[in-house]
Amino acid sequence: MKFSLALVALFCVSAISAAPTKEPSPFAQAIISLVEGIIKELEKRIPDWDPKSSLEKNLEALVDKPLESEVIPGWNPSASIHDNLVNELENYIESLKVQGLDENKSVAENVKVVVNDFVNKLPVPAFFPKEQIAQQIVANVIEVLKKVQLKGFDVDKSIKDDVEVLVDDSLSGMKGVDPKGSLKEFVNAALDNFLKQAKIPGYSPDKTLEANVADVLANLLKNLPF
Repeated sequence: MKFSLALVALFCVSAISAAPTKEPSPFAQAIISLVEGIIKELEKRIPDWDPKSSLEKNLEALVDKPLESEVIPGWNPSASIHDNLVNELENYIESLKVQGLDENKSVAENVKVVVNDFVNKLPVPAFFPKEQIAQQIVANVIEVLKKVQLKGFDVDKSIKDDVEVLVDDSLSGMKGVDPKGSLKEFVNAALDNFLKQAKIPGYSPDKTLEANVADVLANLLKNLPF
C-alpha cells in the first residue's frame, strides 16, 4: 500500500503544469488552509513520513522500504516491471473508492466527478454558489492537464490509458541502469527520472508535500467568483 501511495503521488504531481498566477483570494486561501489541514492529518497516518522532509526524500523512503524487504503487495515477479507498476497504480486508484470515479472514463470526466464531490463537501454557507465554483475549478484543472508534458497524455483518454503513459514516461530515457540490476535500483532510477522530467512551475521535489499542495491549489483556484 505504501509503495502504491508513492506511485499515485507521482501520478498526481505529473498532472500539474501551469504558469504562476496572482495571490489567491481570501475564499481560495480558506480552501487551501482547509486542504493543508487534511494533508497534515494524512501525513500522520503514513508510517515513517516526515512532514518536514522534502517530497522527494519521503517518496524514496516509501518506495525503498518494501523494495528492501522484497515484500510488495500485489507485485507479480513473473510480470514485467512496467506491468507491475501499472497494476500498482490502478489498484491504488480503485482503492480510493471515490464515488462516481470510473477508470474506463476520460480523465476530464473524472475531474468533474472529483471536483464536484470535493466542493459539495466544503463547509460553506448554503448561499455560496457551489455549482459555479465547481465549474471554474474544473475548467482550471482541465486547462492545466492539457499542458502536461507527457508524450501521449490526453485528458480525453481514460485514466487507465493515461496511467500507462505515466509509467512509460517514468521508465523511458533512463541512462546507466543495469537491466540485470536489482528491482530497487531499477525502480529508484525510474523515480529519479520522473522527478527530473517534471516541468512544473511552483512545484519542486525539494519542497514538502504540504508546500507543493498549497502552491498547486493556489493555481487551480484562480478566477473563483470570490
